[in-house]
Formats: sequence, structure tokens, C-alpha cells
Amino acid sequence: MSIKIKAKIIVNKRLLESAAYLYCGENGMSRTSIQRPTAEEMNAMISHGVVSHDLKIMDEPFGYACYEHNRQVYDPDFFDTLLLKEAKNRKSILDLCCGGGATIVSLLQNGPDIIYGFDSNENQIELIEALVEEMNDVNCKIVAKVADAHHIPLERHSVDFVVCRVALQYLDTEQVLKEMYRVLYPNGKVFLLVHGSGYIFDYLFSRRGIFKTKLIRYAVQKLFYSSSSDHNFSRSQAHFLFTKEVKKKLKDAGFKDINVHTSKKWLKFGILPVYFAVTANI
Repeated sequence: MSIKIKAKIIVNKRLLESAAYLYCGENGMSRTSIQRPTAEEMNAMISHGVVSHDLKIMDEPFGYACYEHNRQVYDPDFFDTLLLKEAKNRKSILDLCCGGGATIVSLLQNGPDIIYGFDSNENQIELIEALVEEMNDVNCKIVAKVADAHHIPLERHSVDFVVCRVALQYLDTEQVLKEMYRVLYPNGKVFLLVHGSGYIFDYLFSRRGIFKTKLIRYAVQKLFYSSSSDHNFSRSQAHFLFTKEVKKKLKDAGFKDINVHTSKKWLKFGILPVYFAVTANI
């Protein structure tokens, strides 16, 4: 499936929703708010190479991108809405580890002047570039670039808002926070969405990962590398973070007015956050 076809699917609301529906079904994620694809839409997905004839997503990263685009743009949850609120009136934004561009597209409704989207995955950046070509009515400059989050390719005081969603736990946290601080204007703000200590339970049980051998291996790696001091900071060795840990590292990097945000929907056993957001100012 070509990048252009992927972009066309994302900008087509019904095909996007169809891909998100199938992805959620395969991964044990709630899809009660997503309309089931019609036979015509399913045939279109097969012809485009999105799904196989036995109705399985053929490109899992793209399936996840469709899920993110559909949720953030058309069915925002607590954290999606919080992000838009925190980014209001911010004119120059950096989406660090931007993935397939769902957050960039969502933030367009706030009317920023420029959004930088940096990610280490070249395929994701190519997808964003193709999306920009498909969206003809965008009044915001979008700069997508392959980049290392530990060495952000921007000058000091380049943006007034940095967002980093579900990526910080994969990185050298201290180095990345220092880089965020460096590129932010005075009075700039950072928004972090992070895997919390409840993530592993959600992944294994709510998403039925316990029944998949490769996900059990992944979970063991997460548990091991969460408690180990020997991190190589790769996605295959992802770990979760604790709220106190993130707050301390933000303070050490120079941030102030640090606030933690949680959602009851995303708490396991009422206390363990699957995700939590942290906002802080320069």
C-alpha cells in the first residue's frame, strides 16, 4: 500500500473509521463509539490493501495511526481534549515523536502558525507529508522531519509549546526534557502523555495481550526494564514512568508550575494510571 493511498484513507472519514474499527477489534480495544464498516467500505479497504480477504489489518502501524487519527479528530478522549485546551493560543508548536501525525491534525483546529512534527521513523514522516498534500485547506505551516528526540534540530527559543505523547518512557528522559526546555520560548509550555504503572495491566488484560505470545514477551521486557537501571532506551525495551519521577525530572530540567492530570477512565484498580499527562511551564 502506497503512502498516498494511506493519506487518502486518513482524510476519508468513513474509511478512516473502518480501519480504526478493525484495528480496535484485533487489539481488544473499545470500539463502541465507532461505526461498523459497511460491506462496500470493507471491499474498498480490501482493494486498497488495508485489510486481507480474511479481514485482518495488513499494516499494523498504519492501523494504529488510523485509530489515533479517528479518536483524536472525531472522538477525542479526556487527554485529547486536555491537550487542545493546554495548546490554545499557542502559535508555534513542536510535536515530538509525532508518529503518523494525528496530534498535528488535531491541533490544526486551534489555528497555530506553524507545527513541527519530528519522529525517528521515516515512514511516519512520509505519511505526514502525504497528508499535508491531501489537506488543501490548511492555513498552518507544517514542517515534518526525521529527527532524534535527544537532539532536537531547532534553535534555542524556537517554539512556545511542546507536546510529546506516549513516547517519553521510551527515551532518555533527562536528555529529552533538557532539549524541550532549550527549544521553548520563555513562558513556553510542555505537555507530556506518559505510560503509567497501570499500563501493563491494561495491555495484558483489557487488550487481551495475555493470549498473544509476542505480547507476553513484550510485557516481561516492560516489567524488567521498568525496575532495571540498565536502559538502552529502545521501543522494544519500553518501560512505564511514575508521576513523582516525571515531576522531579521536569523540575531538575528547569520547569515550573508542574501539574499531573489523570482520568478515572484510565485508572486500573482505581489507583494505577494507564496513562497520565503532565503539564509544565518555563
